[in-house]
Amino acid sequence: GQHGFLSVPGFRGMKPFSLASAPEDDEVVIATHVHQARKKKNKLANLQEGDIVSLRGPILKFILDPQDESIVFIAQGIGITPFRSLLRHIKHDKLNVQTTLLHVSKQTHTFRGETEKLANKSYYVNSSTDFKTKLTELVEEQPEARYYISGGKQFIVDTTKLVKQLGIIGSKIKKDPFLGY
Repeated sequence: GQHGFLSVPGFRGMKPFSLASAPEDDEVVIATHVHQARKKKNKLANLQEGDIVSLRGPILKFILDPQDESIVFIAQGIGITPFRSLLRHIKHDKLNVQTTLLHVSKQTHTFRGETEKLANKSYYVNSSTDFKTKLTELVEEQPEARYYISGGKQFIVDTTKLVKQLGIIGSKIKKDPFLGY
C-alpha cells in the first residue's frame, strides 16, 4: 500500500506511484492510466524488456495496523492500487482480519477479478449516489472497523468528511495521500 519513486529511461526526475504488489511478491507492480499528453507515462508504457528503471521506496505509512480485526477499503478509480497490495499481503500472511472493499469508478479496473477474490466482501459501484448509499450501509454494519481511503485528493477529503459524519472517529480512518496527482 506504500509508494515508490520511479525513474524511467529518457525522462529526467522521478515520479511517485502507488505499489500494487505486496512485500512478499517477486516483482514490483504499479498501475497507472496512460494519457497522450503525459510524456513520462508514455515513456513508461513504451519500456522494453531489458530497460533499466530505478525505484526508490517504499515510502509513507499507508500500511496495515496490526490491531485491525475488520477493515473497510474505500477506493476511487486508480485508488484501488494500494488495496491490491494490502489484500495480497493479508492473504500471504494469513492475517485474521475481515476485509470489505468498496470501489467507485465509471470504468472497470484491471485488478477487479483478483480483489473480488481477495476481499471477504467487495462492492463495485459507478455513481456517487450508489457509493454514498453503500458506504452508509457499511458504516452501519461495521462501526468498529478501520476505514482506509484511497483516490483523488477531493475524493479523500469528501469521503473522510462523510465517514466522520456517519460516526467513525478520526483515529479509525487512514488516508492514502496519492502522491503525484
